[in-house]
Amino acid sequence: MENKKAIFWLKLSFLVGMITDALALIPMLLPPLAKIFWGFKDFTGIYYFAMGYGASLMLAWTILLYWAYRKPVERRYVALFTSLILICFVVTEIVAISNGYIQLNKVVPSFVLQAILLIIFNYSVIISRNRKTTKG
Repeated sequence: MENKKAIFWLKLSFLVGMITDALALIPMLLPPLAKIFWGFKDFTGIYYFAMGYGASLMLAWTILLYWAYRKPVERRYVALFTSLILICFVVTEIVAISNGYIQLNKVVPSFVLQAILLIIFNYSVIISRNRKTTKG
């Protein structure tokens, strides 16, 4: 029974992470939406370069989360790596706010979403820590 609970929470965290990453690609690839969501105004060549790199990594992580979703207990450590990335996003946003690159009100929704994701990813890892991986 406990293993089913761990599987449920791991799959849920990977699924929510996948959906979040896939949705995050949209404003990264469509500058008018980046203007609405983040208040960006300058779309220079370096913006497209940086967003291209970011979007490539976001797409790859979306696929990685799908891979983890397929065998959640065996691949549960992907949740820890995802938590590390989320913490780095928060730090990046704090630095951007403190330097005046983005307004706090544009980042609050991200902070809320990141807090929720951190909770479910870490809870999933905690409840699955003593589970044996199954073959097949």
